Amino acid sequence: MTGYTPDEKLRLQQLRELRRRWLKDQELSPREPVLPPKRMWPMEAFWNKFLQDRAPWKNMIYKVYRNSIFAVTHILIPTWIVHYYVKYHVSGDTILETGEVIPPMKEFPDQHH
Repeated sequence: MTGYTPDEKLRLQQLRELRRRWLKDQELSPREPVLPPKRMWPMEAFWNKFLQDRAPWKNMIYKVYRNSIFAVTHILIPTWIVHYYVKYHVSGDTILETGEVIPPMKEFPDQHH
C-alpha cells in the first residue's frame, strides 16, 4: 500500500486551506496599521499650531526660541554649574599681584554658613 490514507489526505488538505487563510489574513487592509494618536507636550502643540501657515516671521520667532533653549541648556546651565563648583569647592585663593595663596577659612563646627 503506497500513498496517503484518506484521513491523511483530508488532514493535508485542511492544513493547506488553513495555511492559505492564514496568509490571506496577514495582508493589511488600506486602513491598517491603526496607530494610537501621538501625544504631544503642550509647547509642541502650541508650536505646531503656530507654525501651520508657514509665515516667515513665525519661523524667525521659532528659531529664536529654539536657539535660546539650546543656549540655556547647553551653555548657561553648565557654566553656572562650573562656576558654583569652582567658587565653593576649590580651596584657596591666589592674589594676582603677589601670587600669595590665601588658605581656606577655618571651619567652625558650632556655626552655620
